[in-house]
Amino acid sequence: MKLDEFKVKLTEVEKAREELLKLSREMRISATKAISAIHSKENPESYLNKALEILDEVVKYKENHPMVYYQITFDAMQELVEAYCFYHVISKKNLNFDFSSLNVEIPTILTGLADLIGELRRHTLDLLINGEFDEAKLMIEFMEKIYVELISFSFPNKIVPNLRVKLDVGRNAIERTKSDFIAARITKL
Repeated sequence: MKLDEFKVKLTEVEKAREELLKLSREMRISATKAISAIHSKENPESYLNKALEILDEVVKYKENHPMVYYQITFDAMQELVEAYCFYHVISKKNLNFDFSSLNVEIPTILTGLADLIGELRRHTLDLLINGEFDEAKLMIEFMEKIYVELISFSFPNKIVPNLRVKLDVGRNAIERTKSDFIAARITKL
């Protein structure tokens, strides 16, 4: 292979990188809007569907451009997993996620689930403010179940980036949420 061929190949990679950056940004924004819509008690489906449509476009780059694919798409896919799971929890009141419909990597699923604990905390605080203690208790149980499942994934940071840190944050969020729950119950008595 001549050096000119390297230049052509890297130019293709650079173009793919720019396209992936744009698509990943759009996917992350749509997923974030879906999460915000859920918290605002609005319908998140249009945002979630848009993020899933963008994901279909993003995945097309995986085979031909793995050099840039993984590093660019990880955060956006993680946010999509978080939004997808948050919507599922709020609408179905269970943790029976079907990840087969998401064409994302296992590490993004795990870290997205770890981040879900924080969204469930925010939702639980809203429930407590409204005096919805049974629902709040269910959300705390979900937070704990997610944490317990994820804590068994003791893989190096290179395999599942930031999972340990996210789980530490999640554990802290669970403990604070339990304290908030107890304080809210005492105040209501």
